[in-house]
Amino acid sequence: MNSDIETSKTMSFWQLLQLHKVEIPIIQRDYAQGREDKSEIRQRFLNTIFNALSLNKPLELDFIYGSVIDNCMQPLDGQQRLTTLFLLHWYIACKENKMADKVLLENFTYETRTSSREFCIELVQKGINFVNLLETDYDKNGIPKNNQFSKTIIDSSWFFLSWKKDPTIKAMLFMLDAIHQKATDKKFENIKDFWRKFTEDHSITFNYIELKDFGLSDDLYIKMNARGKPLTDFENFKASFENKIKIEFWEEKITNPTEKFTHKIDTIWADLFWTVKDGENLTDSPSIKIISSILLSCLALSEKEKDAKERRIRQILNQPNVIQPEDFDFNSFCYLKEALDGYSSVKDKIQFNFNLWSYSDNEINFFDTIAKGDKIEYQKIVLFYAQTQYLLNNGEIDSTNFSDWIRVARNIVVNSTIDSAETFTGAIRLINELSIGSKGIGIYKYISENSIKSEFAKDQVKEEVTKSKIICFNDSYKEIIFKTEDTNFCKGRITIALDSIAFDKNNIESFSSEKLSKIEKVLDHYLSDDNDVSNDFRRGLFTIDDNHFYNYWDTSWLYAVDAPKRCMIGSIYDLKSFAYKANFRKYLIGLLQQLTEKGLDEIIEGYEIPIDMPNWKIRLIKEKGLLDYSNKHYIAIKEDECCWLIPESKVANNKEGAKKCKLIK
Repeated sequence: MNSDIETSKTMSFWQLLQLHKVEIPIIQRDYAQGREDKSEIRQRFLNTIFNALSLNKPLELDFIYGSVIDNCMQPLDGQQRLTTLFLLHWYIACKENKMADKVLLENFTYETRTSSREFCIELVQKGINFVNLLETDYDKNGIPKNNQFSKTIIDSSWFFLSWKKDPTIKAMLFMLDAIHQKATDKKFENIKDFWRKFTEDHSITFNYIELKDFGLSDDLYIKMNARGKPLTDFENFKASFENKIKIEFWEEKITNPTEKFTHKIDTIWADLFWTVKDGENLTDSPSIKIISSILLSCLALSEKEKDAKERRIRQILNQPNVIQPEDFDFNSFCYLKEALDGYSSVKDKIQFNFNLWSYSDNEINFFDTIAKGDKIEYQKIVLFYAQTQYLLNNGEIDSTNFSDWIRVARNIVVNSTIDSAETFTGAIRLINELSIGSKGIGIYKYISENSIKSEFAKDQVKEEVTKSKIICFNDSYKEIIFKTEDTNFCKGRITIALDSIAFDKNNIESFSSEKLSKIEKVLDHYLSDDNDVSNDFRRGLFTIDDNHFYNYWDTSWLYAVDAPKRCMIGSIYDLKSFAYKANFRKYLIGLLQQLTEKGLDEIIEGYEIPIDMPNWKIRLIKEKGLLDYSNKHYIAIKEDECCWLIPESKVANNKEGAKKCKLIK
């Protein structure tokens, strides 16, 4: 025989526990013998055991192989039988009140998941009170029915609901139900002294072979028994992260095991992730996305070398499952734990009562948005970070303060460019600076009284300061400011609306809620479309000031008609973008102000034509439907004498192209 393999020894499970601690290693598959779909295998195995005990005949359960390291035996083959024997011994110890003896069962443990290991520990330490079990109901053949032994365990105060999702624990509960059914079956009522048969008579044995100096590597499992369990990306990360935590002594001062990462990731945090489970890998994908997003925020705030930091941020954003324990330092590890603890306690209380547009994906909070999204995105991570900061700063959710804080964060994110690792870092650092104001006094009071150092989204921050001063001056103004922010056109940025009421930011008393209310109604009525403005609105812009509103667009040349090409507001996005350009804003403000008193048709019909206005402009203003010819809103103007309406974005620069254009003169 190979020198690495010791001669087999016949022993019982109890003798093995007296000899070594038994640990099911992480690479092993989950406990399968108790699975719901393994009823036939389960019943056959239990029948064999109970029949042998009933007839007082010894039973040998074949070979069990294992390697011993530091007095801990890791089975290569025999995991299923050993686990079932563990459950049998525990059940009988509880049933026959052998509480003192069953402590040795603590020598059996699982490393496949922390939850599996802790369940085994709690099971041994807490036991079960058979007095509290409902009387067993038998069918006409004397076979127990409706046995829910496991329900008593699940209803125990020490049992975490998330454990029901651990496949090993779930299978153990099924097996315990099956064991209870057998043990209470009248067919086996003649069996006496189970515990003595197990621990003294050693009625059930197996041939144990120790593999000497033969470490149980991943390759060994794959090559020798072809049953190695492929771990998911999250399970691989979790296992290596738990190892790093131990090596770095990050939790050496924590004496309560339930406060440690390994416990929480498989209990209260597992419950948290279960609320956002997906259909394929259950909680693995949401867990990776949430942890990666928290890490990205920490990286953005870190003082690591800029290029390396931004490179890593891009990598994780594009592929969250590339995160490694090495990405974390002690500070980011602590922040991760605090964040997950915070969400575990109040996640269901987080709700928004205002529009978050595409940034919320119709979810009730940004935890769900990140976890359930197809991919993580810079803008959403920034809002998730803002939400997390509020949680950590306050502990509980005050609906008013929370909504105010997220509203400010939303306004900044929606109205700034966050499309790179560099801009993401700037946004996170700004939110971090502002988050001081998410505490008790409220964000508006904080912003109105403190200068902001960050240069990110400078214009939007200035607007937030202005709005904060207005709100702090008179809290009743908050309603109309919020209402204006929430219009489809403004989406958080209302400077154009404030300018339309001639508000002087240096004189807060010049603010008029009545005037802003009128502007808000105009914006909501005329600019509510997500994509475009009406051609009548374009006609209205032609009536303002010098009628040159189309000059906002840089000149290009249409050679088909030998004239410069312009655009008459291509979309609602164009209108908003150029509303803040010096050479265009007067046209929009002028029209908005008029629309507070008159309708578009009334403005156009009552418009007094200037003496020097060219006829093509007069026609575009007065002839309703004429602009409809220009599907893409392009126009070519020749020396202010005539214009061509262009039917599409690209027109061939030849005679055929010229024929497609509509001449207006």
